[in-house]
Order: sequence, then structure tokens, then C-alpha cells
Amino acid sequence: MILAFARLAVSGLIAFVFYAAWAYYANSLVTDDQQVLYKAAIVQGSYSGGITLIFTFVLELFHKLFRNKQYCLPLIVPTLIKPSFFSKECATTKTFESSLHTIEKACNGTCVPGMLITPLPAILVQSLFVISVNIAFMTPNLWLTVAPSIFFSAIYGYVYSVSLTKKLKLAQV
Repeated sequence: MILAFARLAVSGLIAFVFYAAWAYYANSLVTDDQQVLYKAAIVQGSYSGGITLIFTFVLELFHKLFRNKQYCLPLIVPTLIKPSFFSKECATTKTFESSLHTIEKACNGTCVPGMLITPLPAILVQSLFVISVNIAFMTPNLWLTVAPSIFFSAIYGYVYSVSLTKKLKLAQV
């Protein structure tokens, strides 16, 4: 437990330092005002450190949901709300589940592994947050400031998802 907390704290600190430095540099291209540069660095660094912790939690949550399953792209949302989501089983939920299985069989061969879908919710949430926070704090060079955060979060998300899937497969053997 202490090791996991230390690992998260170090990840958050690394994210803070890297993205604060990047925000300072990106905004120094458009302004010389030190107050604006420090504000952009602190906002982006603090946000990135915090979101690293949240991002990893969301990845873990969706990895448990998707695991090693295969999903037909048009059926991701209906599959997530399958009858087990409902409190009582009835003819409607049985029909819904049967319809899903029939359509999934028709999509055979056009499905994607769950590990490729796992990071998408975390990336979407992180992207919306980082853009919103920087808009709220009036970061002068918005897109250059947030682009690395979104890009590296996506890479981190996919590497993390693949490593969780590999770890799960090794545990099953």
C-alpha cells in the first residue's frame, strides 16, 4: 500500500515538473510577463500532477470493465448497460441481451480488443479537463500548452492498458 502510494506520488510529481516547465516555455513564446508565465506553469503543473492520479484510477476502473473482451464498436454502450445493470431480470432485459448477442455474432471479425477501448474514457475526460482549466485561467497559448498533455496521456493510457492486459493474461496461465 505504501509502495503504491509512493509510486503515485512520484508520478504526480514528475507530471507536475514536466508540464509546469512545458507551460512556462510554451507561453514564453507569446509573452514576457513573468506573472503570466508562472501562473500558466503552476496551473498546468498542478493540474497535470492531480490528473495523473485520477487518470490512472479511471484506467484501472475501465480495465476491470473491459478486460480481455472483444467489442463491436457500435455495441460498446449497449453492452455496458446489459441486463446485469438492471435491478430485476424480466422478459425485456432477456430480449435486450438476446438481441445484443445476435448482433455481436453478426459483427464477428469486426470487433476490437477491450484493451484498445480501455484508455478512451480517461483520455476524453482528461482532454476536456485540461482544455477547460486552461481556458478558465486564460492561458495565452492554449493549444501548444495542452497538446503534449493530451498526447502523452494517450500514450501513457495505452501503455498502461496493454501492461494491465499482459499482467492479467499471465495471471490466468
